Amino acid sequence: MDDIRPSAAAWLTGIGAPTEMGAMVAAFDWGRTSLGPPAEWSIGLRTAVGICLTSSFPMLVVWGPDLVKIYNDGYRVMLGRDKHPRALGAATRDVWPEIWHEIGPMFDAVRETGQPTWIEQGGLMIERNGFLEECYFTWSYSPLFDDDGRIGGVLDVVHEVTEQVVAQRRLACLRDLGAALADAEQVTDVCVRAVNALAEWTDDLRTVELYLTVGDELLRIAANTRSDSMLLDHERLVEVSTERAAIVVGDTAGGTMPADRLVAPIAGTRGGVAGVFVAALNPARPFDDGYATFVGLVTNAIGSALDNAYRRAMELGEYRHVSETLQQSMLSPISNQPTLAARYLPAIGNLSVGGDWYDVIDLGPQRRAIVVGDCVGHGLGAATVMAQLRSAARAMLLDDRDPAATLAGLDAFAASTEGAYCASVVCVIVDRASNEVVYSRAGHPPPLVVSGDDTIWLDGGGGPLLAVGRRQERSNAVHHLRGPDDVIVLYSDGLIERRGEDLGLGLDRLATAALQLSPMPIGDLADGLLGVLLPENARDDVVIVLEQGEH
Repeated sequence: MDDIRPSAAAWLTGIGAPTEMGAMVAAFDWGRTSLGPPAEWSIGLRTAVGICLTSSFPMLVVWGPDLVKIYNDGYRVMLGRDKHPRALGAATRDVWPEIWHEIGPMFDAVRETGQPTWIEQGGLMIERNGFLEECYFTWSYSPLFDDDGRIGGVLDVVHEVTEQVVAQRRLACLRDLGAALADAEQVTDVCVRAVNALAEWTDDLRTVELYLTVGDELLRIAANTRSDSMLLDHERLVEVSTERAAIVVGDTAGGTMPADRLVAPIAGTRGGVAGVFVAALNPARPFDDGYATFVGLVTNAIGSALDNAYRRAMELGEYRHVSETLQQSMLSPISNQPTLAARYLPAIGNLSVGGDWYDVIDLGPQRRAIVVGDCVGHGLGAATVMAQLRSAARAMLLDDRDPAATLAGLDAFAASTEGAYCASVVCVIVDRASNEVVYSRAGHPPPLVVSGDDTIWLDGGGGPLLAVGRRQERSNAVHHLRGPDDVIVLYSDGLIERRGEDLGLGLDRLATAALQLSPMPIGDLADGLLGVLLPENARDDVVIVLEQGEH
């Protein structure tokens, strides 16, 4: 019997003529694929291709054992700038290797069972525009039957819904942020509530930091990350705050590529509060106009809430108190020195000042005092108490008091200072000339000495928390360093405590980690201990100060 099927030119050219992909499919050399020349295609394949190329809805036909791709204009858009036109006539596995582990089994199931799939707003990470991109699609895979009744391929009917899904997500984020800020009464409340609300929406704002101009300084007030914004130095942050111009870190290629970070000014309409919003952005979404608009709405919401809180604080005469407390409480970081390293990490999602504190006081060329303390609570109240205790301890040590006498003085100070009751403190004086360490503790965990292959706990000189019980004598304990490489580790309990766990386990972890890392330089040792010991999303302030003998 004569083959009554029309020639390739007659059916394929006519079907696809009005569309770009129709013309490309007709001109493609199909003879070099497993499908063979179009003149030899089965009626089933020709019918499927005809439906695909004449539809305005995005469609893909995959056929044969290799699932060779034939698609229309609507589907071409989803291939981005990297996968088209090489996807035409290619095996589906070769076109989508990054998601084959997800879609491959779906294709197999349709071909084996004949049952269609239906996925609504399914998320896929695809690489189509030069980066791994977060995308969402609603799609169905349906079986395509060949002339003999067997399944010869699969029809993919698909609609990209990325913009809708992302827009809905960002709208929900803005709604939650607005609700969190609605009744914030202080500027510090606004900052803390904002970073905590945004911490629930890390798809678009991976981390957030808020800086405010306090006096003449730009200070980090709250963050939902423990790390500082290192991609921009402090001078650039000040520049953003003063010049009111945002900085985007990363080459966005005109909105077609992701940005790493956005630094945007925050200012209320009344000019009372100014600051900077720093956000780490989604590396899987391009920083386009929609993304920029979203971040702008976030900063506007925070600025408006700061306005309201500032106005209320001015009416009640509280703003000056807040400003002075922040300035006095901020712990100025100590640059790494050959024998000294100090770190302060505020609790995630809280003020960047709190109850934990430290101070390092040089008492002459060969003597140094180190104090680490922990006040009850967090936030502005604890920061106020912390600043007062730190100032009092510094004054007494500079007045040549020993550690026990200093703690005795802090007992009297705490008894008359609201909020200072039950604070813990450890005070150490190191004499480099004699390698003598004199120390005293008020309810604080013992310092650790790492000496060669050994660790020693400085657990003498103990006493109750500040101002607890009747006044009693504070006592000193003495330890002699064995050599110039001995390292003293002082810390706050946030480094070792875990909810529901015995404190001894935390002390053992610290001793083990310090012994393993002790060959490191002092600054690297401090960072290494934090990296090993701190759990992810730790919710307590942490102080660690390391002092090493003179080389």
